[in-house]
Amino acid sequence: MGVEERLERIERLLLLGSKEVLNTSEIALLLGISESRVRHLTSAKKIPHYKQGNKIYFRKKAVSYTHLTLPTNSLV
Repeated sequence: MGVEERLERIERLLLLGSKEVLNTSEIALLLGISESRVRHLTSAKKIPHYKQGNKIYFRKKAVSYTHLTLPTNSLV
C-alpha cells in the first residue's frame, strides 16, 4: 500500500468518524474487511443492519459493539 493510498484511507476513516449511519463500503473500511464479507455477514444475520429500498445501511454504534463481541474466526 503506497503513501497516497494510506492517506486516502486515513481521510475516509476521519470522515466516517462524524457519521452515525454507514453503507456497505464504509462499514467494510471501518471494520477492515471486504465488502463481500460484509454482505456475507449481513445475509447470515451476524451483523445488525437495515434496508431501505435495495440499499443496506448500518448503525455505526451497533456494528462496532457487535464487531467487538463476534469471535475472530467469524470475521475471516
